[in-house]
Amino acid sequence: MWRTDTDRPTFSGGTTVPAAAYLAVIAVLSGLLFVTRGGSPSPVVGMAWGALLVVLAIGAFGIEGGSARSVLPAARTLVPVTTVLLAFWGAYNLVAYGLALSGVPGFEATWPSAAGHPLAYLAALVSSILFTAIPEELFFRAYLQQKIVALAGSETRRTVAAAVVVVAVLFALFHLPRWLASGHGVGTALAVRLFGLALMGLAYGLVYAMTGNLWLVALFHATMNQPPFLVTVSLPSELHLVVGLVEYTAIVSVVALSGAVTERDWPAISWVQRDGTS
Repeated sequence: MWRTDTDRPTFSGGTTVPAAAYLAVIAVLSGLLFVTRGGSPSPVVGMAWGALLVVLAIGAFGIEGGSARSVLPAARTLVPVTTVLLAFWGAYNLVAYGLALSGVPGFEATWPSAAGHPLAYLAALVSSILFTAIPEELFFRAYLQQKIVALAGSETRRTVAAAVVVVAVLFALFHLPRWLASGHGVGTALAVRLFGLALMGLAYGLVYAMTGNLWLVALFHATMNQPPFLVTVSLPSELHLVVGLVEYTAIVSVVALSGAVTERDWPAISWVQRDGTS
């Protein structure tokens, strides 16, 4: 239903194009942060940055003889994708409400501030989808992750898992310039931050590997950036990593469970040979 049924993209080049594309992303991001002096970029700059990531991904596909169009899921998958997303956030809010009623610190059975400004929240969510989630997932998961699988020379679960890990690390390091530009130093806090981002990258990479659906992973990405909470959640910073681990595990579990219920030949890794190799 929401797992793509297209062939994986083909690549004709070696490591030069992905390495150059990734370094270009880091260089341009660092330049933008230098210009904005580490502050929050204006909406125009944010839109331009998202557009640049899309252009780089499309260009990388084109240079290597492929097409970014090949990784775009059919529009009909948006219905099951939205269903899975709503199931996740519905369960999340039920758990959060139960924790609030139980008096667990960090959870309150009151409407969050975003509930009072629904249009502002929707605007932020749409902006996150269009200019952050889709561009980043197109570049990191649809291009880099699939490219690394292709470089491995064999499409087995082992090589896909390795690609997921490598890209998760690259995804975490991609956020390093922003951390440094914000005036944070190098220390334990940075290590925790990078580890949390790597966990995030692992979750998104696994979702993409299981489904090959760019819309699904992008919508998870965007809603984690702009969570649709129906209760007030304000966790202390020391719990962010633990809660993040639970959240990302839950995302992968919900997708895997949904696939087991709705898809044939499950469990499976999208675009991986299904002839028993591993």
